[in-house]
Amino acid sequence: MRLLFFLASLLFLIPYIVAFRFFVLLIPGILCFVTFVFFVIKHIRINNNLTYYKTLQAVHDEYIARTVHAFESLPDDGGDFGSANHDYSADLDLFGHGSLFHLLCTAQTFFGRKKFCDLLVSSSDGLQSPKDVINRQEAASEFSSDLWRMQSFQAEARIHCRKILGPKLFLDHISRPESFGSGIGIVRLIAYGCLTAVMWVAFLISVVLQVNLYPLVFAILIIQLIITAVYYNRNKLVFHSTEGIHRELSGYRYLFEKIENSEVKSLLLSNIRAQMLDHDETRGGKASDQIRKLNTISFMIQIRNQPLLFLLLNTLFLYDVYCLYFLNQWARRSGPALSENLESLGEWEALGCLTMMGVIYPECVFPTFRRAENMNHVAYFSARDMGHPLIPIYRQVRNDFELSKGIALVTGSNMSGKTTLLRTIGINAVLAYAGAVCCAEKLELGMMRIGSSMRISDSLEGGLSSFYAELLRIERIIKRSREETPLLFLIDEIFRGTNSKDRTEGALLVIKNLMKPWVVGLLSTHDYQLCEATRNEKDISFFHFSETYDEDGIHFDYRLSSGVSTSSNARYLMKMVGIE
Repeated sequence: MRLLFFLASLLFLIPYIVAFRFFVLLIPGILCFVTFVFFVIKHIRINNNLTYYKTLQAVHDEYIARTVHAFESLPDDGGDFGSANHDYSADLDLFGHGSLFHLLCTAQTFFGRKKFCDLLVSSSDGLQSPKDVINRQEAASEFSSDLWRMQSFQAEARIHCRKILGPKLFLDHISRPESFGSGIGIVRLIAYGCLTAVMWVAFLISVVLQVNLYPLVFAILIIQLIITAVYYNRNKLVFHSTEGIHRELSGYRYLFEKIENSEVKSLLLSNIRAQMLDHDETRGGKASDQIRKLNTISFMIQIRNQPLLFLLLNTLFLYDVYCLYFLNQWARRSGPALSENLESLGEWEALGCLTMMGVIYPECVFPTFRRAENMNHVAYFSARDMGHPLIPIYRQVRNDFELSKGIALVTGSNMSGKTTLLRTIGINAVLAYAGAVCCAEKLELGMMRIGSSMRISDSLEGGLSSFYAELLRIERIIKRSREETPLLFLIDEIFRGTNSKDRTEGALLVIKNLMKPWVVGLLSTHDYQLCEATRNEKDISFFHFSETYDEDGIHFDYRLSSGVSTSSNARYLMKMVGIE
């Protein structure tokens, strides 16, 4: 249909244009061309709607995939945030395939992904404020009552915005006003404008009045080319930061408008919305207006990237000078506000990520936080019917656990569930401090920092043995414990890389260093001598997992019990795999 009307418009208009006759052809030609433009616009809108609904369907399908832990259907595993040197992220499976980030992250922008990452790893940096966590809980709870709004927001963000970096280069640039140099002052800009005006007046006089002012026009053209060359390197550096972000800025503007038009009640979401609606004209107005102005400037800069247009626009109008002036003025006025608004957008998205725990586990609850009578933070952890959120519900075996002081020694044979227990406690603490629902019927804990030593690997490049790597991890935990702030530690199979005598003596030394009123933690071990040596310690409790055997093989119930395990299954497991 579009092609038909386009050809019809050519059929009517070409004879008229060529001969300037056949006026009767002009009107139908114009009508056909207008109809062609109408269908083009209609086609673009239909395509945009089709893209939106396809993306919305993909987002909806991913929500379903999260509820059944179908990680292969989820696109973002956050592997770029993983760090082996973090206090607990690698041990607790926070990033990478099948991780907590992979399960929960619905953020579609660079800023949302980064903010959600920060929420997951922040418990290594210091104690969280219970008030801040509760505010995040309220925001996540409000989002959960309107999943359609969340999915629509995520679909639009996915269409327009990039997850990696985004407009980071531009933001880094505008955060340093000196990067624009001294700029172009208004006096110099007026002078350049007068120069261009003189050229065009001279040209019109030459054409209309037949007065030969062409030498003046030509001279001014040369001067304007020289001015363009003088500013070229500075302009190239500044304009480079805006390349490729025009379409993305349109997307951010739409997201800002969605937030500005939202009706929200929770304190955190209301504050984000209020910040974006700040009409302070000294900062460029509300967030969507700021980015609309930047989008216009970015489009102007994008036009001059075509070599022919660059030459014409700068020769005739000093185009780059005006682009630089407008961008400079915008950056000095609205640059800091845009950075703040994009960070707030990231926080909005991160709060949406927290909502996913309630979608996946609707029966679970938000945790509560315990304080001492003097309102100081305490080291405490208590859970009822607690499971691991990365294990599908049909495979979960949930346990009760409480640790109000000291250290819990966890024993049990291989594959019985010791490591999973440590990770279950750690990852639920991470969820609690982030502000999400926890995978438990009830969870109460104190505000604590988290430290772990679980996944230990050697490094040929760094000349690091696995035993020494473990020592460094445990030394970091002990160092944290000396700061006299509540700490939750998780140590799996302590000193597995050394002989039994050194293992027992080393473990006793670690326990001695960690036995502090503000520290609680779990230490799993196969070392029964260690259990015997600490049996009479009043601040050490013992838990174990067990298994049963029959003619069908070995069976684990993964139920946590009090006391020390007395079973061993290494020989049996070796026989199962054919080693006799």
